[in-house]
Amino acid sequence: MTMREIVVAAAVLAGVAACSPGTLPGSPTPILSGGGGARYNGSIVYRRLAGNFAITEASQTINLSLVVRDANQIVGRFESGNGTGTISGQLTGDLANGTLDATMLVLTTATQVMGQTVCEGRGQIAGRMSGRDLTFSTPSITYDNCPGLTVTSQAQAIAVSPIPGEFGSLANVVITVLGGTTVPRGTCAGGGAGFPFTVEMAETSGVNVTFDSRFVVEERRNFGVATSTSLDMPFTALDGGSRRTYGACSPVPGTYQAFFSGSDANGNRIRVASPVVTFAP
Repeated sequence: MTMREIVVAAAVLAGVAACSPGTLPGSPTPILSGGGGARYNGSIVYRRLAGNFAITEASQTINLSLVVRDANQIVGRFESGNGTGTISGQLTGDLANGTLDATMLVLTTATQVMGQTVCEGRGQIAGRMSGRDLTFSTPSITYDNCPGLTVTSQAQAIAVSPIPGEFGSLANVVITVLGGTTVPRGTCAGGGAGFPFTVEMAETSGVNVTFDSRFVVEERRNFGVATSTSLDMPFTALDGGSRRTYGACSPVPGTYQAFFSGSDANGNRIRVASPVVTFAP
């Protein structure tokens, strides 16, 4: 990564982050104003486009929990019949009338001659909210640990509650860029000019998480070609119900996105991404 500085803050007890105002879908009691969040039930279909793997292509049920946080950043977790995943991105509008642009990280069970494996995929979601209805599609999901496998997905769901739900014994890691994802020019911690920002990582299910020792940063310096860098984690432990932050600073305009992985205390694989951060020129 080309960040000049990474500053880690101590863990503190997690509180409820500020939510963006907007109209919320919900059942049985619609919420008409306030913060943002909803639980959705529906179906999702995955289709294999390429690769020497077999996946389940029949329609599957999906349970999805979404929360709108600081400056309309939206985060979520979902479960389907053939995998689990996380969502992180930006909401334009609100949950009752808005569009979603987000990164989806998904764990998909796939089969080869040698047997089953859990493939770790990434794709970009385009979604639409209208009343209680949610639809989204992912044109291309690729998998780092299952080379050649490419999948597309289509989902539709209905908001069944204005209260986001938890998923059993799974940890839920929520990543937010404090102050919003568009970062103005300022001063880095070392005194030089740049684009300083702070990333918050919160666990909201009460389950401890241990991150892998490395995380990946994808940057577009001066809005050019994307480059990926593997870096040491600022910290590897996130206690259940706590939050931690790290600060970084880019010396040039462009974009930044971070990808984290690890395991929770119950042995579940955890993969989460930050939203895309834009450094204003």
